[in-house]
Amino acid sequence: MKSARYHTLRDAVLSAVDHVHAEPVLIRYLKGGVADPARPAVEIEAVLRVGGGKETAVAGGQERSWRTRITAQRAELHIDPVAWPGIDARTGDEVRALARPGQPWFEVLAVDDRGSSRLVLQLGESV
Repeated sequence: MKSARYHTLRDAVLSAVDHVHAEPVLIRYLKGGVADPARPAVEIEAVLRVGGGKETAVAGGQERSWRTRITAQRAELHIDPVAWPGIDARTGDEVRALARPGQPWFEVLAVDDRGSSRLVLQLGESV
């Protein structure tokens, strides 16, 4: 495969960003809700961004009469595919933030592998 001229610079920038912002995470591959023996869990370092959650009423509107509210945290894991080749994440797999208090789990909701610089896992809070 032919490489674009900017790829060398892009890869250096990604490495520098990851050196500062990446944190250890565990990717647990699942099949039918249990560990997938064909894809053993892997520990990597990647940029995990959590936040921008939106609080909403259960009714779906802004009605004040409801007392129950749901907070949904938006999260994304940005993986450098040059540093971590062979990551085979799929919808339903899980990611654990190993360096965060409580080591929270996230479920992989979607995988974006079409970008030229990052493999991006869209995550939701795992219960």
